[in-house]
Amino acid sequence: MKQSEEQPRSLASVLGEVPGCWVAVDRSTGEPVAIEDSPYTLAATIRSRRLQNVAVVRAPDPTEPELVGLG
Repeated sequence: MKQSEEQPRSLASVLGEVPGCWVAVDRSTGEPVAIEDSPYTLAATIRSRRLQNVAVVRAPDPTEPELVGLG
């Protein structure tokens, strides 16, 4: 790998900056490109801005209980 090529940001570092929010992360750079409080508003933002090549994830809030299974 060339020295001029940068590694994408880690998902953990991005999610740590926006606890409790829904985030669209650029899959090439790892940078957040849109942040919203709900998946519906994030989807609307992605559509209106015509964002492509993004992954949608929810950043957990450290105060929330951890989900450990569904049953």
